[in-house]
Amino acid sequence: MSGNTPQNLPGRLDRVTASYRAAWPRPPWRAEAARKVDRLAECVDLALDEPSAVQQVRDAAAELREAPHLSAVLPRITETAMSIMGAEFGDVQIVDPGDGSLLLVTQSGFGSEFLDHFAVVRDDSSVYGQAARQSAQIVVADVRDDRAFAPHQQIFRAAGVRAFQSTPLIDGAGRMIGMVSTHASQPGRPSDRDLRIMELYGWLAGAVVAGHLRGSPPAHDGLTASAHVGATSPWPDPSSLEPLMRQALSDTINRLFSAGLNLAGTLQLLTHDDLAAQRVQAGLDELDEAIRSIQRTALDVGTRSDLRKSSERAVAQEHRRPARTQSASGH
Repeated sequence: MSGNTPQNLPGRLDRVTASYRAAWPRPPWRAEAARKVDRLAECVDLALDEPSAVQQVRDAAAELREAPHLSAVLPRITETAMSIMGAEFGDVQIVDPGDGSLLLVTQSGFGSEFLDHFAVVRDDSSVYGQAARQSAQIVVADVRDDRAFAPHQQIFRAAGVRAFQSTPLIDGAGRMIGMVSTHASQPGRPSDRDLRIMELYGWLAGAVVAGHLRGSPPAHDGLTASAHVGATSPWPDPSSLEPLMRQALSDTINRLFSAGLNLAGTLQLLTHDDLAAQRVQAGLDELDEAIRSIQRTALDVGTRSDLRKSSERAVAQEHRRPARTQSASGH
């Protein structure tokens, strides 16, 4: 593994951060909730298989949340990714929401030729571009055997790169906001175990990066939202309930995530107490049913909300029709 210290590239981080200050529409709430539930189930499965590795990744993500600025977060992400994959080189790219391009903002181990060549990736047909468009992890065991890298062979040879992997950085809404990549000087494919752990780290680290990019305040329990309600009424305005419900659902999923990982880790330790192991397994089964219940409820509430909004739009259009007819007859 390289002894180089990860570094942010001057100017690029400021550029991409400014792009995120503009409004960026969120995906539909039902899609967001479903993605969170799916990730939770995958993480619990991984924790059952690799409890100590998952705990280390969670600890690394907790350290990211303590960093005061994005400029301190990205080098840590690069360093942790290189440690997970046992790689000699690493970098982080952030999606520019303006045009969807990938901007290389942080690196470790590369020279100026590599950094200039991959400074901005706009080509959707390239491997990097396809990974960004599909929000998928990609692995290349040997760049010299992959025709997609023919235009970059000289750059890779000069940098000493033979293999790499790129993992999406995913925000809380399930949307890709960047990629963290690690590169090796020898050909070969990482183990499936390491790739799964890297995916988990991409989810956890991505949520931290997204918060910094958008300048979001720390997550709260949803109760502080009542401070925005008019002082004349002790009850929330009905129009404010939907955002509160979304926040409550998000908080619940996060707590279930932690509970599931803790239970899965505990089960691995109970090697000589069958009764305790059975009780922990029963708890995991209950947790799994709770996750499915949340998913069903989210879909049901989302459907009702969509129907209500459609009905309101139809009524509003119906009320506007006489006014338009009367105006037209007066000309």
